[in-house]
Formats: sequence, structure tokens, C-alpha cells
Amino acid sequence: MNTTKNQFLLIVLSVLFLSSCGDKTKKETSKIKTLPVYKVTLQDTIVSNRFVADVHAKNNVEIHVRIPGLLDKVYVSEGQKVQKGQLLFKISDVELQIQLLKAQAVYKSTMADLRIATVELEQAQTLFNKKVIADKELELSKAKYEAASAKVAHAVAERKAINQQISFTTIRAPFDGTIDRIPFKEGSLVENGSLLTTVSQLDDIYAYFSIPENIYFQMMTDKSLNKPGGDIKLELPNGVVYNQKGELRTADGEIDRQTGSIQYKAKFHNPQGFIKHGTSGKLIISEPKKNVILIPQKAVFSIQDKQFVFLVNKEGIVKMTNISIGSTLDDVFILNKGLKSDDLIVQEGTQSLRDGDKINIQNASL
Repeated sequence: MNTTKNQFLLIVLSVLFLSSCGDKTKKETSKIKTLPVYKVTLQDTIVSNRFVADVHAKNNVEIHVRIPGLLDKVYVSEGQKVQKGQLLFKISDVELQIQLLKAQAVYKSTMADLRIATVELEQAQTLFNKKVIADKELELSKAKYEAASAKVAHAVAERKAINQQISFTTIRAPFDGTIDRIPFKEGSLVENGSLLTTVSQLDDIYAYFSIPENIYFQMMTDKSLNKPGGDIKLELPNGVVYNQKGELRTADGEIDRQTGSIQYKAKFHNPQGFIKHGTSGKLIISEPKKNVILIPQKAVFSIQDKQFVFLVNKEGIVKMTNISIGSTLDDVFILNKGLKSDDLIVQEGTQSLRDGDKINIQNASL
């Protein structure tokens, strides 16, 4: 009887032990997380950098009044295309023409006085040579001649100044371009310095933009700034990309210490004058990249300014691996170094992982 009880007790204990071991194994198995992984492959992509840009016309000149007066004629209209030398405005020169007549009369009078002084000097010189007059009389004749000459020079300068003022009343286009707003109408009284209009030469435009120095050095390393035939585009304020490709040019030769950036400009053809001076937009510099490694941003974590991923082997054991990141796209990084093609990395859920942990691999895609 005792033997039977002992056997029964042994069986019960064995069952309890096996059950306990099974629960422990089950709990240990349940601790292994199932996480998505990403398989590293070589891919082709396009890297684009965007910069805020201000558009300037090839030439943009304000036309100001240089002589006050009555605006007699306006020969152009707003938005009109003009050619170099074309007449734009005429300011009344009636008063200046009267002043010119007076100046010409003064000039003729001084010329007459100069001729008389010349004759008198010649006569005095002859008489002095014959010792008929003293040297004082000769010196007096010379002084009269010099005074007459000075008056002629003054009259010439006065006439020239008036002619120059008259030339300021006729205003012409400095180059081929387009007329901007015209604030004054015919008959308006304009003061010296008043803005009559602005002429813009729009066949070519320049988009000025600044590149932060960290991005500048990255782009110089990638040779995307000095690569011939690079893809340079201009995105307009409405989100539409302008249909002309740009040509990159340096605007500044040094980095601005205050902003930590360097200024560049891109030239665009603007044959229809579609883009106006003062337009804002975004300058897009794109460069194709071949055979690069792209990894999801959410797979990367940082420790003390260094970037890491969890590399996964075939057994599901993870290893913390240091990587070097290049450019940043929408939701991926372009890798410089640290991984190779066909490597497996944990795509997400890295927060609770530790080096050497084991995971169940779940396939995932980029």
C-alpha cells in the first residue's frame, strides 16, 4: 500500500516538474520579440536640395528725374517692351531754352570782347617792340586779354551746363527691357529725384540663394555644386517648376560669418519675360546617385552624436553597428559607410533592444 502511494506521489511530482519547465520555456520564448528587418541593397536615386531664392532681373534700373519741371510727354505704357535708346519721357525745356538763348548771347558778347582785346594786345606788342609805349601799357593790354578770355571760358561753361540740363529733359531706355509702373501722368510737376519708372531686362534672370556651410561642404564633397550639366530648377510660388533649366554660378567668394552660409546664384533663360524681378521661389539642385545604400530613417538611432543600426545575423542575434550617413531624403538616409549589400538590419522597434539580443525576423520593405 505504501509502495502504491509513493509511486502515485512520484508521478504527481514529475507532472508538476514538467509543467513548470514547460511554463518557463514558454515564458522565455515569449520574451523574444518579432521585429521587421530591412535587407540592404544597392539602389539608384536622386538627391535634391532646396533653397529659398530671390529672383532678380538681368538688369533692373530705376529711372529718376534729373531736372525738375513739367512732365510734358509720356511715350510708353506700363508693361511695354522697349529697346535701348527708345524715348520714354519728355520734361518741358521751355525755360531752359530761354536760358540757353541768353547764354549764347553772352557767349557772343564775350567773344566780341575777346577779339577786341586780341587786336589791342597785338597793337600794344607792336608799339612796345618799337619802344613807343612803356611795358606797363603792354601789361595792361595783356590783362584785358586774359580777362576777356576768362569771360569766354565762363560763357562756354554756362552754355554747356544749360545744354546738359536740356539733355536731362529727354529720357531714353538704358537697355532693351520692360517698363514697370509709371506713377506720373502727362502734365504732372516732377521734382529732382522723382521715380518715373523702372526698366527691367528679363531675357535672363538670376535666382539668388544661400547654402548653409554644412550643406555646402557636403555638396562639395558630393561634387553636386561644381558638376557640369547639373540639374538646376526653380520652383515658383505656386508650386510649379519653371520649364527652363538653370546654370549655377558663384555669387560670393566667402562664407558669411553672421549667417554661416555662402551665397550662390543660378541663371535661367526667360525668353517670354514670364518671371518678373522680385519673384520668390525655391532653387532645386538635383543629382542622380547610382549604386548607393538607402536605409530607413527609423532604423537609425544616435548615441553621443554617433549613428547606429542593429545588424541581424541568420540566427536573429542583433549587433549594434556604427554607420556614417550622407544625404537625407524624405524618410531614408543615404549611407556613406558601415553596411554592405545583403546585410539585414532591424527596421523599427530598436528602442528596447540591446546588443546581443535575439529577435524573430519579420520581413519588411523600404
